[in-house]
Amino acid sequence: MSDAPVYRADDRSLLLPFYKRWMVEPTLPFIPVRVHPNSITHTGHLLCLGAAALLVATHPRRGWVFFAAMLLLQAYNWCDNADGAHARRTRQSSATGEFLDHGLDLLNTTYIAMMTIYTLGSSSEFTVMLAILIPGAAAMTCWEQTETGVFRMGLLNQIESVAVLSLTMVVAGLYGTDTWHHLRLGPITLWQALHLWPIATILFGKVRGLQRVAAVNRPIAPAFAFLAAQAAIAFAGVHGDISTLSAVALATGVNLYFGARMLSFRLLAARSTVDPILLVTAAIIGAIPLLGLAGLGLDPALVVALPALVVVVLGVSSMRYVRAGFATLQRLEP
Repeated sequence: MSDAPVYRADDRSLLLPFYKRWMVEPTLPFIPVRVHPNSITHTGHLLCLGAAALLVATHPRRGWVFFAAMLLLQAYNWCDNADGAHARRTRQSSATGEFLDHGLDLLNTTYIAMMTIYTLGSSSEFTVMLAILIPGAAAMTCWEQTETGVFRMGLLNQIESVAVLSLTMVVAGLYGTDTWHHLRLGPITLWQALHLWPIATILFGKVRGLQRVAAVNRPIAPAFAFLAAQAAIAFAGVHGDISTLSAVALATGVNLYFGARMLSFRLLAARSTVDPILLVTAAIIGAIPLLGLAGLGLDPALVVALPALVVVVLGVSSMRYVRAGFATLQRLEP
């Protein structure tokens, strides 16, 4: 146990102190001591998955589905904050709990991206960008923690994002997803603003993360390989050279792979390196639109098959790092 990585956090969330004080701490005494914190983590993950699945399955334009998804999202949010507090209260904190919590957050942020897309009625271009950037922010946080030893959360993070998403779900439930197009903030519609805001803040957060890692003299090239893969997917998806579904699947695969790799490296106390799988992903996906621009377009069947093959490789490789992480935890916490 003494060899387990020490968890240090720098959480600057504006709303988190209030959320803990009013929503988490008063409820902790009602959680039986025998309940394992990891059970709360798993429950939260299933609630978040359920909220996303509800929207994806029904594709609502307004109505009760948004309210149901919002309640599930809020229940997930409570679990995601209560698991750590319950672990500290009952002295059950562990490296396994941290690995599980941060690993499932890579999935949870993917679900949150899907909920955002369906709640805002996103276009194909914004669907691609949100599917890349929202879970990608979680993956970059894992990389920064691996390099610096500190898990950093900015002023506007999970609590704030869930609060805004919950509010938009209520509005969409009452007035429909088309309402965002009829309200304006100066020269742009509210629909545009609600898409551009997370894109801008996440991109800013990535730049700050790169700066912080560079400031402690750790390599930033591994993150650039990840960002290159994301950029290739964004370009091909937004430009229409691959389908929106392919772009979302690729974005999910790249984000989960990079995040799982970084979590595993943290447990091994290993320095991150430039990953060849990410470089090959960037090259393959980036080549599709470039060949098209050069008048050498690929066969449509190949345009479908190549992203699918890359997603499979990313998925299998992600599971390899997850297994390696749990194997390491078995040695650290016998």
